[in-house]
Amino acid sequence: MQLPFKTVDVFTTTPYIGNPLAIIRVPSSLRNILTEEQKQKIAREFNLSETTFLHEPVPGTEDGTADVDIFTPISRLAFAGHPTIGTAMYVSQHPEMYPGIKQLKMLAGTIPFTYSEHSGRVSVNVPHAFRIHRSRLAHPFPGKEDGSGSATVPLVSIVKGMAFNLVSMRDVQALGLPTKGLLPVEECYKAEYLDRGSGWDVGYTGTFYYTDLGIEEGIEGDAGVRKLRTRSIGTREDPGTGSASCALCCYLAIVARQSSAEQVQKFHLTQGVEMGRRCDIFITVQTTEDGKGIESVELSGTAVIVMKGSLTID
Repeated sequence: MQLPFKTVDVFTTTPYIGNPLAIIRVPSSLRNILTEEQKQKIAREFNLSETTFLHEPVPGTEDGTADVDIFTPISRLAFAGHPTIGTAMYVSQHPEMYPGIKQLKMLAGTIPFTYSEHSGRVSVNVPHAFRIHRSRLAHPFPGKEDGSGSATVPLVSIVKGMAFNLVSMRDVQALGLPTKGLLPVEECYKAEYLDRGSGWDVGYTGTFYYTDLGIEEGIEGDAGVRKLRTRSIGTREDPGTGSASCALCCYLAIVARQSSAEQVQKFHLTQGVEMGRRCDIFITVQTTEDGKGIESVELSGTAVIVMKGSLTID
């Protein structure tokens, strides 16, 4: 069995920067032949933070949707941001192979996407199931390096299966201090601190460090863009984490609503600088009218093709 693949760097337009992603194309004839075990082995072989399997639509069932599976080297994921952006960009740039495809179907739900030739970005509506968990772990750098003034940090999920400890750091210099996440690698998939019996008590828990750079004022009535520098460390350090970025921005948007009537808030996150793989991630969050929930989350970014080839599966 031969499967074509390409690798792309996501959240950048420059090859060998950004966050790498492998995209495996699965012909419709092999849809029911390629197994979960084989997909996991392929993801382990690439050994990137994520690998996606992009299924060609079955002839006669075209509905504008392509099925996509996301795997880490360890496990399958319900949703992840940079694989979604990278795969959506690939589909957008190859309309001859994916005619009429305007949404991706994953475990977390069906995700519509759009491509802007003007900005060069793909935008996706994230299928969020936002939750702030009761557990709060201790801040790893209490005192002067802590950017929040709190001895503990919030733990939030963006979907069922993806949760993050959000650790505020004082400034960019302090952001460079962490060398590991709040949980040991072997505990990242144990869901130990997620609310038991809630339905959110499954999947991956990572750590997202951030420092707030303030708001870049907008024009013509635009409220402006909140700029953040971030780092993501879970089972490894990740240069560009869309799911964690969405979780953080949703949390900050809800906190901001306590003192502001602004329902729509925009964010520009820069991640991966410490790794030499800068990523630029753009997020727009709309909170509910009462300010206590999330109405919508839009994730935007770019991607560039780096490599292509084929792989063999027995």
